[in-house]
Amino acid sequence: MALFQLFACATPPGLVRPEAAHPLQGKIWDVSRGRMVPKEALLHDLTYFRLILLGEVHDNPEHHRLQAEVLRAVIAQGRRPALAMEQFDREFQPAIDAAVAKPGTSADSVASAGGFNKDGWPWGLYEPLLAAAIDARLPVVAINLSRDRTREVAKQGFEILGESAVRELALDRTWNPTRQAIMNREIADGHCGKLPPAALPRMVNVQRARDAIMADTLISRLDAGAIVIAGAEHVRNDIGVPVYLANRVPGQRLVSIGFVEVEPGLVAASDYVRPPALAMPFDYVWFTSAAQRDDPCAGLVIPNRQ
Repeated sequence: MALFQLFACATPPGLVRPEAAHPLQGKIWDVSRGRMVPKEALLHDLTYFRLILLGEVHDNPEHHRLQAEVLRAVIAQGRRPALAMEQFDREFQPAIDAAVAKPGTSADSVASAGGFNKDGWPWGLYEPLLAAAIDARLPVVAINLSRDRTREVAKQGFEILGESAVRELALDRTWNPTRQAIMNREIADGHCGKLPPAALPRMVNVQRARDAIMADTLISRLDAGAIVIAGAEHVRNDIGVPVYLANRVPGQRLVSIGFVEVEPGLVAASDYVRPPALAMPFDYVWFTSAAQRDDPCAGLVIPNRQ
């Protein structure tokens, strides 16, 4: 089971596969306590966290429905966090702010202002979430590294981000061989084992840069807090955004919730731990049905570019 489901967006969003008989379906695993918790208890406890990181599989409708449920619960608590989204690149923030501020604005107009890629992201699944944030007059925050900068990092490394970026973003002091091994494994598996060896270090650098940039953006939103919408790999406590937040703003109240698709034959929470990781890499794991999708590995060919 690869938590890095990098090709989930490659197929149109489909219905959720019926997994009603699966014993984990709909259950929530509290990782630190090693037990299941009721949904109501988790939603209540979210009031104690300033940053709520929701890790999705991008094409799973159930994940987006549950994200909206979390958002509504937090709003009902009287809070006004930002909706911080991986689907928007940081360079579009001024345009997003302007669109959100317009009277009668819509989710579609904010998406257009923010350069939302409707060909790459399943817009129909994100529109209700964005609309709920706009209706509640929440800030919408772009947290992703731009496409151009991503390509530059892949080619030239972290230094392209700026002379002092490695230190300021904690890219140096947060990393170790264990984290490198975990990310190597996840990215390789996410590319169906077909990624050329020379490409793996570049892919790792890109992922690390994106996580560090996301954390940097969230640090500026600590006062009001934020609900983060991102792929599950980004909200992992062992290799994702929380690594950089913990180093740069230690002691902050944040929680990571990973939405994980159940699989036949894997009936215990411990079955979803993938070596070399030692434990589930989230604070909570919310088990869901799997989305219907074509096999992303079928016929996949990755060019071997040096």
